[in-house]
Amino acid sequence: MAKFALGDVVNSDKGRRGIVRAVFKSKEGQQCYAVEKDGAMDFLEEDRLTPAPRVELAA
Repeated sequence: MAKFALGDVVNSDKGRRGIVRAVFKSKEGQQCYAVEKDGAMDFLEEDRLTPAPRVELAA
């Protein structure tokens, strides 16, 4: 089962933040994600991603 869903904000192992745009399995059966960062797509394995902390804004 996927750890992240479409639209989730995640951080990569290199510290860059992006939005999950697609979830799929590789040929080897590993869970992978297409993550949009600054208009470009990165394809990363699940173990290279962590959830981004939610920022609460004051009203």
